Amino acid sequence: MDGNHDTDMLRNHRLIAGWCPDGSLHHDGSLEYQSEPMTMSQLTEIRRLVERIATDTDNTLSGGHMHISRTGRQTPARWYWALEALDETQCEALNMRHMTDTRWCELIHGDYCGKDTAINDTHRHTIEFRTFGPWHHDTAGRLDAAVHYMHAMWRFFQKFPVPKLKTRDIQAMSRVAATQAINDTNATTAGRRRI
Repeated sequence: MDGNHDTDMLRNHRLIAGWCPDGSLHHDGSLEYQSEPMTMSQLTEIRRLVERIATDTDNTLSGGHMHISRTGRQTPARWYWALEALDETQCEALNMRHMTDTRWCELIHGDYCGKDTAINDTHRHTIEFRTFGPWHHDTAGRLDAAVHYMHAMWRFFQKFPVPKLKTRDIQAMSRVAATQAINDTNATTAGRRRI
């Protein structure tokens, strides 16, 4: 969160594991928050927390990173082809910014190291996705779709040993998974509004 914001709300939430200053955040009061490792059953709770984050601060400059569990079948190259397959409309619906704002999240094949890459492969137990834009009240509606997309792709990759997937298959699955996650989230959101 870049700038002054309601730190108590975030620090005291049970899903928040920690917080610290971050060198990429430059405004007074800026902090990076880390959630506890989550399961899909906690998605509603984290979305409700994100919905409470005000957008009248400078936090629109910050990004929301997502980490997935590392396994032998989760490789940055596989994820590169998955993200590369998405079109601009899908990226917008998933709150991804690697197509439009690449300063902190360049998607370059073979470049998976560091804080300015869409896919950061430098963590021991996880792969970090820096493509996501800031999470706050205005983008909370995209969180469900983004998590469902990432979850679907993670499960897809887990089914196939590394040499068994062709690029075209990864890209086809990525487009289908994104469309499905976006459509399901839009239908659920519309249902919530009617209740």
